[in-house]
Amino acid sequence: MYLRIVKSRQRGKVYESAQIVESFRDPETKKPKTRIIAHLGQVASLKEKDVDNLINGLCRAIGRPAPEAAELEYANDFGHLWAIIHIWKQLKIGFVLKRRAKLSGAEFDLAQHVLLMCANRLCDPRSKLGLLAWLEGVYFPGVGREGVEYHHLLRAMDWLIGQKEEIEKELAQHYLDMFNRNSLDLVFYDITSTYFEGDRSVAANDIRAHGYSRDHRPDRRQIMIGVVMTPDGTPVAHHVFPGNTADKSTVAGVVRDLKERFGIQRVVIVGDRGMLSDHNLATLLTEEFGFIVAHPLRRNNEVVDIIKESHESLDHSEGAGEQFAEDEREGLKFVLAYDPAMAAQTRKRRQEAIGRADVFIQEVKQRLKKSAEGRQKGRPLTPEGALFQVRDYLKKLKISRCYDLSLSGSGISVIANRTARAWENLIDGKLVVETTELDLSPKEVIARYKDLQVIERGFRCMKSSLELRPVHHWTERRIRAHVFICVLALLMERHMHRSLAALEISASTALEKLRQIKAGRLQTQGIPTPILTSLSQEHRNIYTQLGISFPKIKDLQAL
Repeated sequence: MYLRIVKSRQRGKVYESAQIVESFRDPETKKPKTRIIAHLGQVASLKEKDVDNLINGLCRAIGRPAPEAAELEYANDFGHLWAIIHIWKQLKIGFVLKRRAKLSGAEFDLAQHVLLMCANRLCDPRSKLGLLAWLEGVYFPGVGREGVEYHHLLRAMDWLIGQKEEIEKELAQHYLDMFNRNSLDLVFYDITSTYFEGDRSVAANDIRAHGYSRDHRPDRRQIMIGVVMTPDGTPVAHHVFPGNTADKSTVAGVVRDLKERFGIQRVVIVGDRGMLSDHNLATLLTEEFGFIVAHPLRRNNEVVDIIKESHESLDHSEGAGEQFAEDEREGLKFVLAYDPAMAAQTRKRRQEAIGRADVFIQEVKQRLKKSAEGRQKGRPLTPEGALFQVRDYLKKLKISRCYDLSLSGSGISVIANRTARAWENLIDGKLVVETTELDLSPKEVIARYKDLQVIERGFRCMKSSLELRPVHHWTERRIRAHVFICVLALLMERHMHRSLAALEISASTALEKLRQIKAGRLQTQGIPTPILTSLSQEHRNIYTQLGISFPKIKDLQAL
């Protein structure tokens, strides 16, 4: 028995009638037929109370209580977590952690708690206490808010950092297998810093120390973080150093770690000259590692010679494309790249800066003259003060080398440095790289060096999207664990970034869009029913690019 809507046309109008009908099989012909049990009249004339009365009457006739209105218990964010859980599986992170966690004897799921902390980094970075509040607004299959405790999160961090060396090694091997790579042949190494807000210390030899701050916060204590990445931005290993560690002093240990822990016998390290000092380059050669390193264009005699020697052979017209020159010296190759368009832009910006600087210098000289004559309002300007003002302004514009400054009697002397300006014009648009890889073409050498930007994007992602800072921990063990969690989250983010390249959207944008998909529970007559909001075509495209199946109702408890 069921409700049927019948349409009829009379005098050009369409009418809809409601009927209660039942199906039966004709005893003679054995064919299915229907018969009308009752006519309910025109659909347009049916009122809501009439429908309710009919339903309630039918329920009373069979002894069933009248139906209650459906109640939505909750509808939490879910779609982004569905993606994260599957990427966690794709990269074998969960497999590696679960296998190692079996030996811990912990009474709770260590791997699951690490997943929660990584997922929180990717979705809505918070402190560990903040993570508990975040869980109340998301649907994480198989995880209830009441099953996650703050002290379990901290214990999971302690366990994780204790397993760091082996976990990184296993994940790197899984990554190589996933992309059918037998070994690494090119890695990028760079270092960054992150500072701490407070000065609280719980150890005599605090890993947090004052040092060179890339965040421009020399007033804050910090730690240094070195990361080894593949050309596509996948973190292979990371190291945390005290905040006062010099960049170049970290290289030798990182190289030894790559050989001993990862079994890498031959690899090319890409880095900047500030990182790869002469001592570090010698270490790389001793360990039979190769290198690609950029040189400063102003303080290296070999680089100066190469720039001068190649000048006549280059086409300096703006319409010319990127050009290369090379020179082999003592078993090493120096490659020069020149981009005329970039050179023109750099030269234009410098000329504009020099123009602004000249105006500022004249203003300072006028104020100094007025002060000497007693006509300056307010605090008088001294020659030393004027010199400091000019020096700081030139430094801000990054054109200090274009001027010679000195005190001159009761005034200041500011003279254009013609030699320095001529050299700046000569090196505009140029890059000089030194490498051990003699078989690579100049274009390939430069392309591999420029890929160093990948690691810089990784650092920006850790500091912005994943919010490495602020660090809500004070002990060295927890600080190191926090960094490791951020690196694991970065591993997942980079995987998403590569997979979503065809859609031209970032990982963070994709997660934000998938967050629109809700999972919840509906109560109808006391019966709980899981619900899942529908997927748009955009959601389906993202899941497809990530290699993830679309979530279904049956999946809400399957994980």
